[in-house]
Amino acid sequence: MIENLKKEIAKKIKREIKNRGDCVFLSNAIFEILDIEISYNTLRRFYNLLPSTKTSIKTFNTLAQFIGYKNYIDFTQNYKYKEKINITEIIYKSVAKNKPEDIVNLVKKTKKSSEDFTSLIIILIRELWHNRNFKLIDRIFNLKALNFNSFSYDEVLKLGNSIGLLIRKKDKLHPLLLNNINFLDCVFLIFVDYSSLNKYYGDTLEIIKKNNVRYDITLFSKAVLEFRNFINNTKIKDFDIDKPHKKQLHSILIGRLLSLKLLSANPDKALEIINTHHKSLPLKVDLISNYYEVFTTTILLKNIEIMSFLIDKVESKIDFYYQNSQLNSFYLMCLFYYRLAGDLENETKFFKAFKLNDCRHSYEEFISLLYLIYEYDSTTTKTKKITLRIRYKSLSKKLNYSFFSEDFLLTYFD
Repeated sequence: MIENLKKEIAKKIKREIKNRGDCVFLSNAIFEILDIEISYNTLRRFYNLLPSTKTSIKTFNTLAQFIGYKNYIDFTQNYKYKEKINITEIIYKSVAKNKPEDIVNLVKKTKKSSEDFTSLIIILIRELWHNRNFKLIDRIFNLKALNFNSFSYDEVLKLGNSIGLLIRKKDKLHPLLLNNINFLDCVFLIFVDYSSLNKYYGDTLEIIKKNNVRYDITLFSKAVLEFRNFINNTKIKDFDIDKPHKKQLHSILIGRLLSLKLLSANPDKALEIINTHHKSLPLKVDLISNYYEVFTTTILLKNIEIMSFLIDKVESKIDFYYQNSQLNSFYLMCLFYYRLAGDLENETKFFKAFKLNDCRHSYEEFISLLYLIYEYDSTTTKTKKITLRIRYKSLSKKLNYSFFSEDFLLTYFD
C-alpha cells in the first residue's frame, strides 16, 4: 500500500519524487493544503533518498490526509474501492462517447496499473454487450492483455462465470466471438453451461466444432456434445486423442474425455479403464482437477466400484485444496457412495461437507438435480418427499434431458 500512497501523491502534485527539491516542493504543498509542517528530510527518508528509518504513523496519516483520506487506516481500507470506482466511471464515459481507441488504450493501461483488472474488464464487457458493440468486444478479447495465460486460474474463473451468465441471459453468442481464441478460452470453455446443452450452448458447440479453431477447443466441443447425447439417451461414441497433443491438454479436459470413455464403455470394463488411466498419470498431478468431471459421471452411472476407487486415490489429497467447486463435486460423489454403501457415519460427514452454493453457476442446476435425488431418498417425511419430487420433475422438465426420468429419481438408491 505504500507504493500506492506514493503513486497517489505523485498524481496529486503532478510530479514524481526523485530528489531533494521534489521533497521540498511536497513539504510546502502539504503545509499549504493541510497547515501541517512535515520536514523535507522526513520525506526524503520516506522516499528512500536518505538512509531510511521506520516511518511514523503521524507521517503516514499526514500523507494520507494530503490525498483526501481521513488517515492512513482509511486509505488502506478504502483505496482499492475508490480506485475501482474512478476507473469504472472512466469506463462508463468512454463507452458513452463510443471512442474505440480510447477504450482499447484504457484496457491496456488498466492491465498495467489496476490490482483488480478482471472486475473492470467484466464491467466494460457488460456495458459493451448492453450496447451490442460486439465488434469492439471482439477487438478487446484479441488484445494480448486478455490472453488466457495472463490471468490466474481464479481470475479466469471470475471472468468466465460473470460474462457467461450474461450470455445465458441473452441466450445467444455473436458470430464474431466464435473464432476469438481468448474469448473461447476465458469465457466459453470456462462457463460450460450444463443448463443449456439443448439450447444455445449446444448449438454454439456445433459451430465451434466445425470452425476447428484449435485442436483442444474442437476436442472439448466434441466431448461436451457427446455428453449431451448421453443425457438425451442417445448412443454416444468415444474417440481417440492425438498422442502429440495429449500432454498439452488441460487436466479437466482429460478428465472429461475419461468420463466419455466410461459412459460409452461396458460397465464391466469401467474399473479397468480408470485404473489404466490412473497408472498413466504423472506422480505429481492435480487429481481433483483430473477427476472433476468423473465425480459426477460416476453418480450418473451409479458405479460404486469407481466411486470407491476415486475415494481411495483422492481423499488423502484434499487437506489443502482451494478450488471449492471441484472439491464440492468430490463431496457429492462421496455422499452418494456412502449412502449406497450404507455407511451412515461417512454419509453424515460428507453431507456436512457438500455445499450447493459452492457449485459453479454453469453447473448449479445440473448438480441440484442430482442432489434432489439424494434428498428424496434420505427424506422420511411424506410431505417433503412430495415437494422434492415436484421440484425434481420441474427442474428436469426445464433442463429437458430425458436421462433424468422420474423413475431415475424413485429407484436410484434401490
